[in-house]
Amino acid sequence: MPAELDLHLLPFNRVKGQEWPQLPGLLATAPPRRVARGREGDWLIVYLSLAGNAPFTSSEYAQLVGQLAERFYQIPGALTSAMRSVVEILNEFLTERNRKLSGISQQSSGRFIFGVLRGRQLTLAQSGPTHAFHLTPAGVQHFHDETLSGRGLGHGSATPIYFSQMTLQPGDQVLLCAELPAAWQAALEAERGLASLEARRRKLLSLTDEDLNAVLVQTQAGKGRVEILQAMKPAVEIPAPPPAARESAPPAGGERVVAPVVPPAERPASRFSRLMAQPAAPRAGESVAAAPPAGDPAAAARPAAAAPLPEIERPPSARRRQVYGGLARFLQRVRLLNERIGRAMREFWPRLLPGLYREGPPLSNAFLAFVAVVIPLALVVAASTVYVRYGKTSQYEENYQLAVQAAVGAIGQTDPAVVRHAWESCLYYLDRAEVYLVTQESRELRRIAQSALDGLDGIVRLDFRQVSGSLGEGRRITRMAATEDGLFMLDEASGEVLHALFTQQPELRMDDFFRCRSGVYNGLQVGPLIDLAALPAINTRNADVLAMDGNGTLLYCTVGGEPVAVALAAPSVGWTGVRNFSLDSDGRNLYLLDQHAVWVYAGTLGEFTELPISFFSEQVPQNMDQVIDLAVSGDNLYLLFQDGHMAACTLSRLSVVPTRCTDPLTFVDERPNHLSGATITDAIFSQMMFGPTPDPSLYLLEPLTQAVYRFSPHADAMTLQGQFRASADLVQAGFAGQRATAMAFGPNRSLFLCVGNKIYYAGAVP
Repeated sequence: MPAELDLHLLPFNRVKGQEWPQLPGLLATAPPRRVARGREGDWLIVYLSLAGNAPFTSSEYAQLVGQLAERFYQIPGALTSAMRSVVEILNEFLTERNRKLSGISQQSSGRFIFGVLRGRQLTLAQSGPTHAFHLTPAGVQHFHDETLSGRGLGHGSATPIYFSQMTLQPGDQVLLCAELPAAWQAALEAERGLASLEARRRKLLSLTDEDLNAVLVQTQAGKGRVEILQAMKPAVEIPAPPPAARESAPPAGGERVVAPVVPPAERPASRFSRLMAQPAAPRAGESVAAAPPAGDPAAAARPAAAAPLPEIERPPSARRRQVYGGLARFLQRVRLLNERIGRAMREFWPRLLPGLYREGPPLSNAFLAFVAVVIPLALVVAASTVYVRYGKTSQYEENYQLAVQAAVGAIGQTDPAVVRHAWESCLYYLDRAEVYLVTQESRELRRIAQSALDGLDGIVRLDFRQVSGSLGEGRRITRMAATEDGLFMLDEASGEVLHALFTQQPELRMDDFFRCRSGVYNGLQVGPLIDLAALPAINTRNADVLAMDGNGTLLYCTVGGEPVAVALAAPSVGWTGVRNFSLDSDGRNLYLLDQHAVWVYAGTLGEFTELPISFFSEQVPQNMDQVIDLAVSGDNLYLLFQDGHMAACTLSRLSVVPTRCTDPLTFVDERPNHLSGATITDAIFSQMMFGPTPDPSLYLLEPLTQAVYRFSPHADAMTLQGQFRASADLVQAGFAGQRATAMAFGPNRSLFLCVGNKIYYAGAVP
């Protein structure tokens, strides 16, 4: 269902009297390009607030809510069922995290509001004592049921959820609160009519001095834009734009910022394990906007040069009087101190420099005032220097010793769960210690702890190096194929294949003369390319790479030559939607993934001119429209689905024996504290490929952790052999917060990753 409304979200975030313009744990997003069936028209509001003594950093907040959003878009079926699955995933994650941190007496409790807008219908799933208010011209509707939503997430396997629905109209407002201030409920329930977003914000802020954690949503007629605004208070009212411009402008009282929100202040916090989801984040361009919201009659009737909105007058609170009174007393004491210092200096200087006072006029009052200011300032600077130097050292030593104690606790233990908890605690305290100082000892202990955890998870750290050279702005590399002397890359943004030469690895030089893109070749129209594969060295076209467009037209591209287009013969029933293709290990056969089938083209030396045959006979895996990649080895076909599970089918060459499929395959995971099953508990994969001959392993790319998992494939199971990741330093520096979008193996066991539009290279992969 197409979107009918634009959503503008204005956060409230007050901590210890300090107003922050951004709110961790808040995300608003439109559906990505690829979603599960039924999720195409679902716009999300994800609002998470965590309380307790196990804090999250803002980056951890952003990663967590982003993974929840992407997990939702991968779940097909009924809306409330998908929403419940997301809440259960979050509860399971928080419960497991609390269990691991119980040894150091740290816990977190989650208050969660998960909203889905479909057309004009907003469905909310509330967990914990949260509140939602629907503000309309006719009145206010309050959504809250503590008996159904429970006390919060992270306290056990039970996942209490309170579902509610509301129909939104342009100009409506929705207030979501993780913890409702006492003064807000009565004021909101007494509201009649709508106020502008800025007026509503100012009124709510004026009602209480408590800490605040909430978000106010303004609706406008539109096409499904979702934006998180940053609160601001202009000095001069900006004139209202003409009516034609109002629909596309965000409400007054905010400026657009990129979501998810990351606050300016970071706190040391515990590390948390990987959630079962992919990341995604909405995109919003930055621009200032001060137009009134659509549907606000007061704003529409206001003249262009209206006066600034008046502040709500209220008597000063006792706390404010106390603060101002203390400030006045402090300034008075400073003035008296300056006078005493001045008198003392007038008596001191003649005694120190009697000749100066006999030969010239006394020192001026300005000079004496200057000295009176400089000397105390110098003392403050000296004291601050001592504190910074020795205070930081003390904090570092305290946390470093706790890290050492945790590491010692891992020695001699045989229970993998105890060992893991000890090393994770060690890293937690190292994170806190290195906020103050980073020393050679802390680096070495971090290396030991990380190596121990890597050993438990079967992780091999590779020395990835960024390949020099630029891909250019706006590139989205989604597929790669490596040869002995170069790298071919599919740019999804332009639908063309790029070529880069390695002059001296890992130095990359873009081949500006290579041509492999949409156009007309030998009389055939080729559209934007959707997939590629490297061709065997010996083929009839002497081509280096084979690409395909969405109409089943092949494009043979050669370094230093012109492309040649060949149209594949369509099956007798036609195609329903060409997705991608794969060549088997020797390049003889081409397997084309259609919307509901896999077609096999027998070939000779890279030529595929025969009519295709269907790979499946009687048994076809379910949900074929959710397959995102395929790989072939001999007669075995492997299919990767959006939700992370796989299916395997073995082609039968006997008419009396049909082709059989195992759906889903079992992932055999022998790591401590991990379970075998239809999916890997800490990964959802985006693509796969077989290693270079004679390697029989199947490699799957996990985009969020930038990891390449290695499996031993069988007809009924995938056995995990290990995984490859970059060094911890590179993960923190170059890979942090970015997705891996493509991988490729070179003939000499080199591994290439595209992360954040940069190419990384690791040689001699074991």
